[in-house]
Amino acid sequence: MKLDNVMRSFATILVGVLLILMKDSAIHLIVRVIGVALLVPALVSALGIFIRRNDGVSMRDMFISAVDVCCVALGLWLVISPGTFVGLLVVLLSLALFCFSFFQLYRLYVANRFADGNWKYAIVPVLLLLVSIVALALPDRTVSFITMLIGIAALVSGLSDIVISLIVDRKR
Repeated sequence: MKLDNVMRSFATILVGVLLILMKDSAIHLIVRVIGVALLVPALVSALGIFIRRNDGVSMRDMFISAVDVCCVALGLWLVISPGTFVGLLVVLLSLALFCFSFFQLYRLYVANRFADGNWKYAIVPVLLLLVSIVALALPDRTVSFITMLIGIAALVSGLSDIVISLIVDRKR
């Protein structure tokens, strides 16, 4: 078994365990890390343009500096108030899921009007509609549940990588 496979598997298992154990605070930490990842390069780029301003500022530099200001603002928002961003994101994604599932039900209705269709195809859109309503009603629990599911998936993925590596090593 190669060392990089083992290290990747154990890192995935560690991330999975941390996401499962710290499901409430893990998402806020992830959002803060994304905020820092936006903030630092934008600040470096803005400072670079500010230092070179004596050479003349082109339209490209003005556009880049406007994007940098937006990235700094978004990065600061993510670092300072990750809960607000997470809540807003859950609401927006829940609304998108609601619209998608409603549209799927409408398409199924139209298709069944023109041809004898089976209504068992409505199970998934109805379930998605219910999930979107629950996510809109309980955004905090939704985030914790999704974080826990991602942690379980990471844990299973890391364990399966180890098992697959062991099987491949035995076959060689």
